[in-house]
Amino acid sequence: MINEQIISQLNSVFRTLKSQYDDLTPVLEMVSALIDRAISANFDERGRWDGNESDITIFSGGSQKWKALATSTKEKYQRLGWELEPTLNRTKGLMSTIEVRHQGKSSVVISANSPYAAIHQFGGTLKPTIPITSKMRKFFWAKFYETGFDTWKALALTKKKELKPVIQIPARPFITLTEEDLEEILEIISYQFC
Repeated sequence: MINEQIISQLNSVFRTLKSQYDDLTPVLEMVSALIDRAISANFDERGRWDGNESDITIFSGGSQKWKALATSTKEKYQRLGWELEPTLNRTKGLMSTIEVRHQGKSSVVISANSPYAAIHQFGGTLKPTIPITSKMRKFFWAKFYETGFDTWKALALTKKKELKPVIQIPARPFITLTEEDLEEILEIISYQFC
């Protein structure tokens, strides 16, 4: 949990700056760059959050790493020849959609325009509907002959027309700031503008 005193100090500095300047664009550009760097650090370090899945905010920074990939995901990645790490950043797709910018003269906006950004930030349950095709049944038989696992045989023989798996995605907050990030922002804007 981030020390409330730092947040209070930041609010105080911004109120002071707002009373002194009509346009905070130079301050906001600097803050945006610092936030962007902090988010990149979250990916590089595979998580920097407080571990509290019930209350994820931008101020949820800490020292906890993200949960490891599920065994089934690791097996899929190995089968496809993909690297197992870094979590959430294998293709850079999610990270490339994150935008940190100032908006107007007094605010900073952080957005992630990936369709899967929210499920990774907050975690959740996916319940896709997957139609079972003849090609899939052939795959299930091939997997059964390869492994001997009855699960594959059952999938090949099922009368169902579709699968409805339930997939739990753990929270892996990437838009968070640590106490150190906030202290750096406070220090730089205090030095540059106050």
